[in-house]
Amino acid sequence: MSAGAWCRLRDRAEQAWNRHVRHRQLYRHLDRRRAEVKARTAWMDELTEEELAEMLDGLQQCIDGIRAAERDASDRPEGTL
Repeated sequence: MSAGAWCRLRDRAEQAWNRHVRHRQLYRHLDRRRAEVKARTAWMDELTEEELAEMLDGLQQCIDGIRAAERDASDRPEGTL
């Protein structure tokens, strides 16, 4: 094997290893984030159907309020509050 071919092979192996390490780190980071989200939302698993429906209704009211405020703000001349 020539020196040039050996260098190219070594460079490819190094790049593959670096990708492997980078992806492994990203997957570990993703796993930590999933665990954090699961811990933060565990209380939602204990909600009843009625409580979930009430929360969704409240959320829809908030969204409607934000949209109405956005429409009102777009109707005003620029620079006014």
